[in-house]
Amino acid sequence: MDYAFITTIQVIFAVGCVFAGEKRDGNPLSWFILGILFGPLAFIVAITGGKRCQHCLSMIPKDAKVCRYCSKEL
Repeated sequence: MDYAFITTIQVIFAVGCVFAGEKRDGNPLSWFILGILFGPLAFIVAITGGKRCQHCLSMIPKDAKVCRYCSKEL
């Protein structure tokens, strides 16, 4: 295969991870590096992952109304 094609696909997944990771309040640089290293797997994790509680910063499901760790309303 052509290395330019593979590199282009990896960069596309990395940029997708950046946008999906920012919605989870993640670090864009970390998501970019994960997207480059793991490609589609990192993109799937970025899309399906939860969100962070604003109070205790723990990961919770996307549709949660109350944090299960600190019991604060979101």
